[in-house]
Parts: sequence; C-alpha cells; structure tokens
Amino acid sequence: MEIIELNAEDPDFVEQAFAVLTAAHHADTPENPAPVERFFKTLFTHAFPGRANHWFGCVEDGALLGHTRVAFFTDENLELAMLRFGAVHPDHRDRGVGTALLDHVERFSAEHGRTTALTSAPVYWENGPARDEDFARLLESRGYTKALTTVNRRSPVDPLGPEREAEQYAKALAAAGDAYELRQWVGAVPDDLLDTMCRMETMIISEIPLGEIEMEVEHVTPEKLRGREAVYAAEGRIISHTVAVERTTGEIVAWTEVGIDEGDYRDAHQAITIVDPAHRGHRLGLLLKLANLRQIRERFPHVEYIWTDNADVNAPMIAINELLKYTTVDASAEYQLKLEAQ
Repeated sequence: MEIIELNAEDPDFVEQAFAVLTAAHHADTPENPAPVERFFKTLFTHAFPGRANHWFGCVEDGALLGHTRVAFFTDENLELAMLRFGAVHPDHRDRGVGTALLDHVERFSAEHGRTTALTSAPVYWENGPARDEDFARLLESRGYTKALTTVNRRSPVDPLGPEREAEQYAKALAAAGDAYELRQWVGAVPDDLLDTMCRMETMIISEIPLGEIEMEVEHVTPEKLRGREAVYAAEGRIISHTVAVERTTGEIVAWTEVGIDEGDYRDAHQAITIVDPAHRGHRLGLLLKLANLRQIRERFPHVEYIWTDNADVNAPMIAINELLKYTTVDASAEYQLKLEAQ
C-alpha cells in the first residue's frame, strides 16, 4: 500500500473515490442520504474562496482502498486543518488504511504550518440505528479529544399539514409584528441584499455553538459570497433562501437556507438558520423555516425530506426542529488534535 495525492487530472481515481464513498455509506450509514456524485466530484475541481483542498488516497495495485480530504483556510484560521475523512472501502478494513491516511494528512498539515486538526466521526445517538464507532475510537487512541457533538435529524417537507402549519405560521407572524419584511429567492443573492447578506454570513461562526472547537470568525466579502455561489452552480446545488429584513434599516436580521439538488434527488439539506442576537425573541427562526418549506414545496415538488444537524447543546434550534417533526437519526462527534511542528 502507498499514499498518493489525488486530483481531477486522474478521473479514474476520482471515479474510484466516489465508488469507495458509496460503498462505505451503504455499509456504515445507509439510513442517511446517499452521496451525490456531482457534488462529490466538484470537490476535486472547485473550492470555496478562502479554501484550498488536498486529496490523498491509499492505493494498492492500482486500486483505491480509501481516501481523505484536507481543507485549509487561506485567509483566517491559518492554524486549522479540516480533515474530511472520506472513507475506507468495507472490503479493505482492518488493514491499517485509515491509520496510514491519518498519519499522512496529519504530517502534511503540520508541514504546512497547521497546528490544529479537526475531523469528525459518526456515532450512535439515542433511539437511532446502530453505528460502528471504530473510527471515533481510532481518533481517541491518537490523542484527539471530542470538541462538539452534532445530532443528525430528518423531517418530511410537509411536517405539520395545512391546518397546523397555518396555525404555527400565523402565531410566528404575529410575534414578529410589522417590523420585518420577508423576502425569498432561489439561487444567487439579489444584488440589493449582497452586503447585508455578507454581514449575516460573517456572523455565523461567532453565533453558532462550537463547543471546544477553536475557530476564528471568517469575514465574508461580496467577492467570496459570489465565489461560493459559483461553486454551487458547478455542483448543481440550488439554494432556497428566506430572510427577514428590518424595515427601518433594510438589513437582513434573520436567515435560513436549504440546499437542493437540481436533479431528482429527494433529500434536501437544511443549512444555516440564524437570527441576529438583537432580534431574537420574535419567533423569526420558526417563521422563516415555515416560509422556506412552502417555497421548497412549490418550486421543488420532488423533494420529500429535509435533513439537518445541530449541536446537541443548541436548545432553541432543537426546539424548533422538534416542533417541525424532525426525528433523530444519528450523530457526529467533532474531534480536535494539536499537531506537532514538523
């Protein structure tokens, strides 16, 4: 076995990498949404502005046994290495493939000046399906410490039914009052909201629960935001947005988004829902999520389920999700390791 760097110039290895990921998904987390081939392959050709991706694979006789991706921030968070451990094929486990890949990417990260590695592992959550936690145990044996647990949940796209939804929407709308205007769109952020959306994007890291994860705020500029949208377009990922705009200032003060495959993929993914701290207590989070579900049902009738994950300590968002009939599937343990300088 040997570790090699993978890139888009070798499409055979990219094909093998997706096959390995799919096989691992079926073996390890079959209840979760299946990997989307176009989303995955675009990771080899595109990166968000302010990111750099490096891929490594463990190969034997021309066959890819497992792979991983290392993402570096290039503006803020220059000490971090985000190890997105891809997969080890079920037929080649218990041979040291995962250990060899971790050895390599930890050394590679340290050689490039990174002092902290972050990664995650699937874990069992109460009343969910069984999960093989061998990778979590491997990380712990190497000195990684658990920094955060995020819980993975799923909801139907129409969780409440027309009458119950109308009742909840009316209550949330009344709590919001007349101070806010709801705006919705699919795809790129409208030009007149670009600057205020950058403000909301920049707010994310300082407002979401991160546990013990050490991460700086990432400053999002209009150029970065448009660059992200270009990556989404290349992936075939469509974003459904709903925001609350404060009428007196024209600023976005609450925002939710869901990512949808432009094809017939039935699973959509709830990404951020965030409310400016100065505007909490008006049920804006619930209002926006209900409005966004309506937009998704109208625009994307093939979508059946919305998936989301939240920090296990994020009680306000968990309460909203429970109201929207999200049921727990499993969890992901986020691990952190201090790297030794090379």
